[in-house]
Parts: sequence; structure tokens; C-alpha cells
Amino acid sequence: MADMARVAPETETPVNPYSLLEAVNGSSDTAHTGWLIFLGIMAYLMIAVAGVTHEALLLETPVQLPILQVKIQLKQFFQFAPVVLVLFHLGILAQLVLLARKTLEFDHAIRLLEPSDKRTHPLRLELHNFFFVQAIAGPQRSIVMSGFLHIMSWLTIVILPVILLLYMQVSFLPYHDETTTWINRIALVFDIALLLSIGVFLLRAEPSFVQAFWRSAAAHPLSSFATAAVLAVVAYLSFFAATVPDEPLDRMNKNLMKWAGVESPKGVQYSGFLLPFFSAGDGSLFGVFRRNLVVTDSDLDEGRRRWGGGRGPSLNLRKRDLRYANLDRTDLEGADLTGAKLDGASMIGANLKDASLACAELDKLLLTNDPVAARCPSARNVDLTRANLSGAHMAGLDLSGARLDEADLSGAELSNAILKGTSFSSARLQKAELREARAAGANFLNASLQGADLTGAQLQLADLSSASMQAAILKFADLRAASLRGADLEAASLENAKLQGADMAGMKMPAADLRGAAVWVTPPPEWDSTGMADLSQITIRPLSADEQTALKATVAQIADEDARARAKETIAPLVGSASNWNGSVDQLRWQSWLGTSPPPPADTYRTDLTMYLSRLMCSGRWSDGSVATGVARRAISQQFRGDVVVLYDGLRSKTCPASGKTPAGVLTDFSSAAELARRY
Repeated sequence: MADMARVAPETETPVNPYSLLEAVNGSSDTAHTGWLIFLGIMAYLMIAVAGVTHEALLLETPVQLPILQVKIQLKQFFQFAPVVLVLFHLGILAQLVLLARKTLEFDHAIRLLEPSDKRTHPLRLELHNFFFVQAIAGPQRSIVMSGFLHIMSWLTIVILPVILLLYMQVSFLPYHDETTTWINRIALVFDIALLLSIGVFLLRAEPSFVQAFWRSAAAHPLSSFATAAVLAVVAYLSFFAATVPDEPLDRMNKNLMKWAGVESPKGVQYSGFLLPFFSAGDGSLFGVFRRNLVVTDSDLDEGRRRWGGGRGPSLNLRKRDLRYANLDRTDLEGADLTGAKLDGASMIGANLKDASLACAELDKLLLTNDPVAARCPSARNVDLTRANLSGAHMAGLDLSGARLDEADLSGAELSNAILKGTSFSSARLQKAELREARAAGANFLNASLQGADLTGAQLQLADLSSASMQAAILKFADLRAASLRGADLEAASLENAKLQGADMAGMKMPAADLRGAAVWVTPPPEWDSTGMADLSQITIRPLSADEQTALKATVAQIADEDARARAKETIAPLVGSASNWNGSVDQLRWQSWLGTSPPPPADTYRTDLTMYLSRLMCSGRWSDGSVATGVARRAISQQFRGDVVVLYDGLRSKTCPASGKTPAGVLTDFSSAAELARRY
């Protein structure tokens, strides 16, 4: 706003300034009213946007407009508010351009009556007090006052509207909605185009845009450069900083920053703003704005509780993009996260009890292996350390590389889940269902898996060292090259399990069922002194060519180079000739256990096994029903060598501490198996 000069041809007829004064003042009064309304709208929208917290974005709480007390749906507000602001900006710019032309004509006319370059004519004192008019044609003032008038015009008419548009975009950005973000970008680009195409006539009276633009830039290069710099920075932030993670513009910005020597901090949880100067160390913009949701230590169910106790309707987070969100210690009990994206999120200590993170159409996943078509949620590299996931439904969930150390997953459903490289160290997985889970390379060190169902699970190279797996079901599980060192598999079922290359040194197996299990280069476990372990029909065979190829492919998929190198070293004896194992003490010990079908003493084995399992499942140590659940799952099998009726009656007895602690589905199947056995 520094240059308000008007250059007129020498032959132009001068205009009477007295005749223009009334027209200028009338237009100024109207424009001043419009400017106040526009300023009020900007303040109104800024207050409304400032009231939208991250918790409101997570819960999709409607935006409540101040004073009017009208609620507008969250997404609709951020989609239409920028459009409304741009339209009002267009209106005020049009009014000011018309006013500027009249005021410039008045200034030119009155300058012809002034003896010097100073604006001293008394008629200037009769101008309307609108600062825009005063900056153009008002009387001579001090440098400070004159600069203030120009800065007011520059800020309120040019800068603040584009800053507010960027503020709207950045405030809504953690919601991770590309459509709304692009609406904000388009509104910002349109507003900048308005300023460049129309705003130039606020400074010059030339009818030609090119003449007005170049003369303004030449007359006052500093102010022109400052305006261009601010608009360029705002546009850059909108397109290359305020981006949804992993959208094309975000990937482009990462490449640009990498080329400029700006590297993003390491760590899967990091996905903040990546800028050379503006972003803080924690990835926030200016230390205030964040790219992803941050809702920690919050009870999100508080507003949904029914009167008199109980919980309200489940929190609906279906198909939400919560990637890289920080939800540490947040209460999400019973939340519906079907189809949600949780990749890279931090949910340390969060409460996800009974939450739904399963595929909406699990059958379609099994048929097509397409998680998108099956509407499966994704939680790769999520941090769920010490989280409560008891009873959670996570069938088909992709938890590759996730951390669930010390998490509570008792009774959780993880069938067909992708658990490659997932860490369950010291986690509680009692009664959990992991049927057909793909858990190659997973870490179950010191985990509690009593009564867990891992039928058909892919556990190649998994670390189950020192895991508590009493009564766990591992039928047809692939445990090749897995570590079972020091694990407790008392009463567990490993029928037809693939144990080639598994490290079973120190593994306890009282009353375990290993019928049909395949071993090769496998250190044998501790011998069962009770005589209840069933080692009949064990096969000692090396891997076939196809099995070796599949195992090598599994190792090749490991992302971490060090882990991949260790895995290659582990499987080396399996994919080679294993000549060192032939005739070894371990092989001879396995061979000595062959042919014991049924295990001695044969005449009392059925009764002894039944009594052993009955005492185990009803012992006070396992009063939580975890071992009882595993025993029930094992007894349901038609190949079970114990007495299913006695076990069922024992579980239903009031003297059994585990009575009533077995999952309803397992108990129903157990009842059906017992009823069938009674008939025959």
C-alpha cells in the first residue's frame, strides 16, 4: 500500500476535487462498513476454527458457531468456510478497487492545487476517516502514522485472509482427509489469484493490469517483494508442508527435502512437518500446529455414558485415517475401528478393550487376499505397548512390525491376522485366538499363551522362548526355525506341527500331544517324566525343495538387514544337507521316541490323561479359565485320546474354579462334543 500515485497524461482535463469529495466520502463509508463486516467474519471464523481441538477432530464433534449457537458438521464446516471467506474477500476487494480509483482521482486533482509535494490542502481534512482513504489521499502525517495506515491496509486486506485460509487447512490437517485439504488449497490459490489480478488496482489507477503491476513493482520494490514472499511462503506451506501423510505432494516434499539435505528423523512413529526452518524438533509447525492427531490421557467414553452407569454407544471410528496419531493412554473401549488406518500410531497404554479392528468382510479376505476389498484395518508399526486389547476383535488385522510388549490380549481374536515381525514380548494372550495367523518372525518372548488357539499359524522363525503355553493349541502350526527354548507347553497340542529347525532345548511338554509332528535338525525337549506326552507318529524328515524355497522367501521379506542376516544363519542347516545332524545324539533321541503309540502305560493312558487334564484345568493357579479353554479346544478334536465327557462334567462342576470362565463359543463346541460322545 505504499504507492498510491496516479500518472495522468498532460492533455487530461483536471477534475474539480470539490465535486469528487462527496463521491469519495460516500463510497468510503460503504467500503468501511464492508471492511468491518469482513474483519468480523475473519475473526468469527478464526474463533470457530480455534475451538476445534484434536479430540473434536477424533470424535468428529460438530463445530458450534459462536453467538449463533449453530452446530455444523465438522467436515462440511472446513469444506465450505474457506469458500465463504474467499467470496467475502472478493466482495471487499471489488469495493476497495472502485473506491481506490475515485480516491486516486481526487488525490491527483487536489495535488494540482498544492504548491509543493506535501499534502497540505485543507480539503484533505474533509475526507472520510477510513484508513484506506486516508492512506491514499489524507493530509501529510508523520512517518510512523503513515506507515501504520499502510500496514493496516496491507495486513487486513492482503495478508490476513490468506493466513486464515492456511490456518483452516493446518487446523483440519490431523483429520487426514485429502478431499477437504484440496478444497482448502484450491480456495487459497483462488484467493492469491484474486490478490494478484485485482489487488494491484488498489495501488495504481492504470486501466492496464500489466502497466499497473510493473509500475507498482518498480516504484516500491520492497513492499512488492514482501507481499510476494509472504504469498509464496503461504502457498508453499499449503502444498508441501500441510500435506496428508504419504499423499503424492507429501512424497514430493520428502524428495525435495532430501535433495536439499534435510533428512526426516528416524523412527516409524515420526511423520511430522518436514521443513528446513519452520518445523520444530517434534515435527510440529512453529511448535504449535501438528500434522497428526494428539489425544492422550483422555476418556473418550465420558460423554457417551448412560445415565445411571454403563457405557454409551460404541465410538464410531470406521474407515478413519489415524496414521501416526498419538493416542497414548486414551480410552477407546468398544470403539469400532473397522477399515481404519492406524499405521505408525502410538497407542501406548491405550484402552481398546472389546474394540473392533477386524475386517468387515473376512470371507472376502480369505478368498481374494485383498485387505482393501475386505475393508480390513491396517496397523503396521503401531505401538501398543502395555495397551489393553482384551476381548478385541482383530481378525485379519495387519500388525506387521507392531509393538505389543506387555499388552493385554487375553481373549482377543487374531485369526488370519498378519503379525510378521510383531513383538508380543511379555504380552498376555490367554485364551486368544490366532488361527491361521501369519506371524513369521514374531516375538513371543516370555509371553503368556495359556489356552491360546494357534491352529495353522505360520510361526516360522518366531521367538517363543520362555513362553507360557500351557494347553495351547498348535495343530498344523508351522514352527520351522522357531525358538521354543525354555517354553512351557504342558498339555499343549502340536499335532502335525512342522518343527524342522525349531529350537526345543529345555522345552517342557508334560501331557503334550505331538502326534504327526515333523522334526529335522531339531534339538529335543525335556523328556516328560509323567509319561503323558504323546510322541507317536512323529516323522523325522528334511524339508522338501518347495519348503526350502518358501522358507527362503520368508527370510527375504524381513526388512531389517541384521534380522535378515540372523534368519539366514538360522535356516542354513535346514536348506543345506544337514549332514552334521545325521546320526547325531539329537536325531537318535528322536528315533528312540518313535513307535510309542499309545504311550505307556497303554492300558491306563486314557484315564490317566483325563485325570491329569482335569486337575490341570481346575487348579487354583488357572482359575481364570485359560488352561480350561485350551483343554476344551483340545478335547473337541475327534482324535482326542482322553474322555471328553468326564472333562466337560468336571469343567461344569461348581467345585472347578475355572467354571464359567470359558468363552461361550468354546463352551458350546465342548458341550456338543460331550453330548455326541455320550450318545456313542
